[in-house]
Amino acid sequence: MRLAALGAIALLAASMAACAPYTTAPYATPIDPEQAAERAAGGALIGAAIGAGIGAMAAPNPPIGAIAGAEIGSGVGAALGIMTTSPPPTYTPIPVPAEAVIPRFYDNWPPGYHVPPDNSETLSPHES
Repeated sequence: MRLAALGAIALLAASMAACAPYTTAPYATPIDPEQAAERAAGGALIGAAIGAGIGAMAAPNPPIGAIAGAEIGSGVGAALGIMTTSPPPTYTPIPVPAEAVIPRFYDNWPPGYHVPPDNSETLSPHES
């Protein structure tokens, strides 16, 4: 039973490590620190829960196994949460055009709308 649990943990760790982004020579990916902190906290929480469950299941003394599993699982979960954080987007800003993209699009009332009948001072949009 313990060997099966150890194999399951190793398989889980190997499959989660495959989610880590691959980088080139310096082996460092720029990440958003706020997103990394959130993912580390979430990973620690999930890792502690899974570790406590596996520790209680595999240890001869379940309470001690749950405590040890929660400690180990939270560290592993936090590390996996940071490793799987996506890099920030790399794109150039879209230039804002100086004039309307669709000429004369806003020069008339929308379909189904008309000048309010009780206000004679209201002008249609194309007259202003």
